[in-house]
Amino acid sequence: MNSVMMLSDSAPIMANGSQLFLAYLFMFLTGDLIGYGIEVLFRRIFTAKKWVNPGFMKGPWLPLYGFGLMLMFTFDWVLVYYLPKSWVFYNPLGDLFSLNYVSGATVYDLVPILIMGFSLILLEFIAGLIFVRGFKVRLWDYSNIKGNILGIVCPMFDVLWFVVAIIYYYGLSPFVYEGFKNSFAFMFNPSADGKSSTANVIFIFFLGVIYGVMLLDFINSLGIFGKITSWAKKSGIEVRYEKMREEQKDKLSLSKKAFLASLPSPIQKGITTISNAKKESQFVHNFKKKFFIDPDKNTKDNFGQDNRPVKTNEKEDALGDKSKK
Repeated sequence: MNSVMMLSDSAPIMANGSQLFLAYLFMFLTGDLIGYGIEVLFRRIFTAKKWVNPGFMKGPWLPLYGFGLMLMFTFDWVLVYYLPKSWVFYNPLGDLFSLNYVSGATVYDLVPILIMGFSLILLEFIAGLIFVRGFKVRLWDYSNIKGNILGIVCPMFDVLWFVVAIIYYYGLSPFVYEGFKNSFAFMFNPSADGKSSTANVIFIFFLGVIYGVMLLDFINSLGIFGKITSWAKKSGIEVRYEKMREEQKDKLSLSKKAFLASLPSPIQKGITTISNAKKESQFVHNFKKKFFIDPDKNTKDNFGQDNRPVKTNEKEDALGDKSKK
């Protein structure tokens, strides 16, 4: 069964289901890898303050961003193309999906932006719920942010997803569209009239190899976490590595205080002055105090010695961190 894809300014391309599927696979992989890089840098600079693997798997995969890119592209494409033609939308290139656009933002732009934003929030919640409840693993943790729901979504990052939707719609949408069109043309080399095509077998083969590696990584990671979860349930032990590290940190802190107290007063004052100089700025402190439940909590504790997400406290997850809200 063929479906019409407006991927050509001169004529629409007839694409069957398998071609669309492969084109979306390439888009998913692109968002998957780019999103992984964004998360690694974000956690290194803003949250964990160190290089960590933010994903469930060992490799550079973050499917949430792959699905997110597919959702935004599809909603932007389907909504804009099938909404009433009297609704005029903005696009910086002036032409998208073979439709005419205006050069300035319009009120109708709110429709695709809001739908994309809410879809990203829903996607984050569903993905987080699957990992927290199913695998007892928190790939991200908003439990320290005010207004959070189960530590999976929170108002502060919900706003960020709407910002992402706005940036995508006004800045990235035409480039993603062009990328999708060019990747489709590269994979299937459609004729000028869009009625025939020749598949690029080598490219499709390597795409399949990459997905095979990703699948093996997923199965391997799934097995490891599954064994840990099964062992924890059988032994009745709550696997929460953060608590153990907190206890060690408290002991270390007491030891440092005892050592400092044993030093002469001038040296104590000098060390205290240096320590105070390293404290975070007043702006950062006020920001944390306003939006975070515990401003002193360090999110880098969510990662284990291998710099991957640690297991969660099953009892705490079942309660939904209600005591922290």
